[in-house]
Amino acid sequence: MSKYIIVCGGVISGCGKGVAAASIGLLMKLRGHRISILKFDPYLNVDAGIIAPREHGECFLCDDGTETDLDLGHYSRIAGLEPSGKNIYTSGTLFKELIEEQAEGKWLGETIQIVPHVTDKIQERLEELGKDNEIVLAEIGGTVGDIESGQFYEAIRQFKQKKGDDVMIIMVAPILWVDTIKEFKTKPLQNSVKDLQRYGLQPDALMCRVSHPIPDKLLSKISNLTNVPKTNIFDAPDVDTIYKVAIEFYNRQVDDLIVDKFRLKRNACRIGAYRDLVEKTHKDTVAVGIFGKYDNSDEAYISIREALYHAAKANDVQVKIKWINAEDIEESPKVLSGLEIDAAIVPGGFDRRGVEGKIIAIKYIRKRKITFLGICLGLQCAVIEFARNVLKHKDANSVEFDKNTKNPVIHYVKGQENLTKKLGTMRLGAYDCELVEDTMAYECYNKRIISERHRHRYEVNPEYEKELKQNGFFVSGRNPETGLIEIMELEKELHPFFIGTQAHPEFKSKLMEAAPLFKALITASKAK
Repeated sequence: MSKYIIVCGGVISGCGKGVAAASIGLLMKLRGHRISILKFDPYLNVDAGIIAPREHGECFLCDDGTETDLDLGHYSRIAGLEPSGKNIYTSGTLFKELIEEQAEGKWLGETIQIVPHVTDKIQERLEELGKDNEIVLAEIGGTVGDIESGQFYEAIRQFKQKKGDDVMIIMVAPILWVDTIKEFKTKPLQNSVKDLQRYGLQPDALMCRVSHPIPDKLLSKISNLTNVPKTNIFDAPDVDTIYKVAIEFYNRQVDDLIVDKFRLKRNACRIGAYRDLVEKTHKDTVAVGIFGKYDNSDEAYISIREALYHAAKANDVQVKIKWINAEDIEESPKVLSGLEIDAAIVPGGFDRRGVEGKIIAIKYIRKRKITFLGICLGLQCAVIEFARNVLKHKDANSVEFDKNTKNPVIHYVKGQENLTKKLGTMRLGAYDCELVEDTMAYECYNKRIISERHRHRYEVNPEYEKELKQNGFFVSGRNPETGLIEIMELEKELHPFFIGTQAHPEFKSKLMEAAPLFKALITASKAK
């Protein structure tokens, strides 16, 4: 019989529900259990594909092409899962399915309502994941009491009524610390628990986000006012890396509580290798500049940030990230002159905002032989820069930014030219790439056929491939079926490490298995 852990949040959003769910999932996985994690997202978007990163953070991409919430990235990086469209369910997707089913005649004669139609579909998604897994963790987005999430809590109430003790509810919420009076305030937490109780649900455990240790007397107060046993209330302190959360939970015996609740076998938790890697300290530091365009760079490029952390761990160094706004470079290229970095990344993106700043930065990076990785748009910007400044095609551009350019070194992927719909129409998901031997790309992966995830509508124009190669910028990887240019690099005589990929290798990076291109980037930077 499958077990279900529901992770919800109180007081504020963004308090770490996704990291908590992923960390619990890891602990149960290390105990030998088959697990899966599901994100219930109340927003009415069908997916995160066209939500601005400044609005919702990064769009995480799965192998099957599903464009998802960034929390699925936590499930992948921390719990080691390979998420797909089955691991996220938005209100938009749910309502779209119901409307399509109505059009097909499935609900002929019925009045479609939140109860039972919507709540039944939510429970069906849980049951579906439960068929192949011993433990299913389900995170409900937002905070309890949000108007748009009511159907999910009602569905969980019904589900718990059916499943009984096979369902466990964990609430993640902050206890506020008022620094002026040096005192905790628990009223917001109490109110959130009451909001949950109004849905007919009682939390089995509380994960209390805190900046200071919780006094024992306060734990007793919280237990008395929330009806949660004192032994089931855990502090979840701020840590310097999300990978320490699982270790903190292990130290607090959160996994033991779950084992006891579900009457599972008391297998040992094989956390040793994971803990050793996370807690290992490093003497040397590599500084990496990321040339993006979003003010909330930490969330907009979270997979790149974490991929660099993984790569640094694999190289026994620390990584220091410097965020550089490409628009600032457009206003004043002098921003680059005082920059002290060992490596540079130009990440993916859309529309022309900040693009010229990225191109200026790439010229600076290329000429000063700074270790470089271009990702998706980053590769395209590198090709534009090279075409303008080396091939002397001064008007070289992408048709995304200038439809009338006489030198379209970047053009539409075949079949993308006349599409008008934005949602889910790009070249999405995992695609194979065949690497050329005796190249940097081949050295990074050490195999001929690789697979990486893609999210793009434009590609390097093959008509310019010969001219680029003659000047030292050559193709080292391409799609074996279509010939699409996947990876390009500069000859080592021109630059020791300058490589760009049309893919997004950051989405496959994990703590115990760093993405090859990121690992090689740090290795090359460390060797300088």
